[in-house]
Amino acid sequence: MLKTFASDKKAAFVLRPWNVVQIIPSLCVGVLLLSTFHLYNGAYFWLDDFNNLYWMQRVSFAQMLGQIVNPIPAFFRPVGMMCYWVLLRLFGLNSAPYHWLAWSFHTANTALVYFLLRQFTKSRAGAAVGAMLFASQVVFADLYWNFGTIFELLAAFFSFVGTLLWTSDHRGWWRVIFASLALLLAMKAKEIAIMMPFVWASYDLLLRENLKPRIAAHWLLPVVLALWYGVSKALASSTLMSGPNQPYFVRIDPSALIAGFGTYFNMLFRANVSGLIWCVGVAVLLLLCLVLRNRLALFFQLYIFITFLPVIFMINHRFAFYWYLPFLGVCGLMAMLSKNVAKMIKTRNPLWLGKTAAYLVFALLCWATFLVHKRATTERSAIRDLGSEYRAFITGLETLAPPPRGETIFFDSHPSYFDEKMLLSATSVAFHRTDLKVKLVSAFPSECAVSSSLSGLEPH
Repeated sequence: MLKTFASDKKAAFVLRPWNVVQIIPSLCVGVLLLSTFHLYNGAYFWLDDFNNLYWMQRVSFAQMLGQIVNPIPAFFRPVGMMCYWVLLRLFGLNSAPYHWLAWSFHTANTALVYFLLRQFTKSRAGAAVGAMLFASQVVFADLYWNFGTIFELLAAFFSFVGTLLWTSDHRGWWRVIFASLALLLAMKAKEIAIMMPFVWASYDLLLRENLKPRIAAHWLLPVVLALWYGVSKALASSTLMSGPNQPYFVRIDPSALIAGFGTYFNMLFRANVSGLIWCVGVAVLLLLCLVLRNRLALFFQLYIFITFLPVIFMINHRFAFYWYLPFLGVCGLMAMLSKNVAKMIKTRNPLWLGKTAAYLVFALLCWATFLVHKRATTERSAIRDLGSEYRAFITGLETLAPPPRGETIFFDSHPSYFDEKMLLSATSVAFHRTDLKVKLVSAFPSECAVSSSLSGLEPH
């Protein structure tokens, strides 16, 4: 027994260095995230932020909490709006904490992507590569600098949490209930999460071993919840979908489907390829997976398709950051490829050499990913200029003395993309007031008191 104990102790001593080395991927991804966030260090508020903050001045905490608890909230995306409510009360118009919160959720989502991919692929190496790709994507640029995308971040966070619960090996009804609760919070963050129950059902059908009727019965709760919530929100938003000029107008036909996927794949790969060619390529890959009976690859492809369905038919409302939730499918396919590459490296080389090569390649991939992202940010100088313009406008407003109650503020100029409604939101938030009025004029009325503090601003 003494000999065995000594042998075990020696084995533990030998393995300990490798356990330390295994944190290298986590360190690399952490450095990649911090470096990426640093690229957007000067991020400020955007148009949607001023509108959202304006409305958050008008509601109480009890009202916001009630909208989250309410099964069918009348308020717009209350889970995300609660972040605005809390941050406005704690930090006012200091934009840095807003972005720190958004980046924290992205970091958490990156970690969740790693755990999900490790569970799906049974490969640490594959999961690390997938998480690395998710951590610093150029197509997500809006999510790094625009806090108005907090809705995507929260919807993905709760969707990933629900997926982890749903895909556990021993899933009981308690896990189903908690996964459904996560689904409800995800949908209240943004409606794009409405398709997650169908992703979960495809996982059970394709990847769960020994599928039993009891497991299939679990589908009922999240599917009914998603359909009920989706129909109610669609009816409530019918005016935004009613005409071809409305932002959420939906046209459900094959041409819209092909054009939509073509647009999003071109955004991802920064290409200019016909949508039909993209769809043919995806169909060929799907057919290949069917022939090879690769269920995991088939699941990841279906995941991309299913999660894009809520936005793919919106012909007037297509943004690159809509890739955020579906991108897990791309990460999964790359994780499968990386798993095979890592296995090949390890089997054809001594253990120490294979591991060293794998870690070195991973570090180089992180570095290359960051360089690509850094180069892409130089193309967004106009966005940075807008942020500086908005910051200067708000700073100028904050330097003025508080106007009397019910005052009308006249503007003869305004920041780029501002209209009278946006001026009201920004001015109200800058003064922390809801009683002010704003009017955009070509010439100031003669009775205006001229202020030298800010050009273009004249309090009446």
